[in-house]
Amino acid sequence: MNSRFSEVDLTTPAGVPDRTGVHDIAEHERVVEVIITDCLFSLGQAVGMRTTVDYDAVVWLHDHFRAKFLVAMGEFGNRWLVDRQNVTAVAFMLGERAVRYAEGCSSIDVESAMKAAADVERYCKLHSRRAARANGDDAVARIAGYWCSNDGGY
Repeated sequence: MNSRFSEVDLTTPAGVPDRTGVHDIAEHERVVEVIITDCLFSLGQAVGMRTTVDYDAVVWLHDHFRAKFLVAMGEFGNRWLVDRQNVTAVAFMLGERAVRYAEGCSSIDVESAMKAAADVERYCKLHSRRAARANGDDAVARIAGYWCSNDGGY
């Protein structure tokens, strides 16, 4: 694992996100690119040899989630080490949903990718709300939900 990710304190003792670790916007964007790459790799693992993913769909997924992840990291700080397993599992689910939406087509196109992304985002938001309620507070649950939100919240 890249030691640069561990340089950022993920939360303060009170559980409030610590944004002090991301001082440089260029570094912030570099970290998000690594995260997106990891997620796209997980999506590819899910798709496997069943079909291919159109270049335009990969570009759309990259741009779509890059924007969301930049907002999430700006709002909550770098939680990647804590959330990586959950987020890459959701990326795997994204791949499964995209394969389902592309059924009967020669590859996963942008439309299939968009439908799969919408499903996954709904799932993540609902799951994060449930987890927060189960914890008895509105604190950010350590799950993938906030990574899917444009506004950084639930």
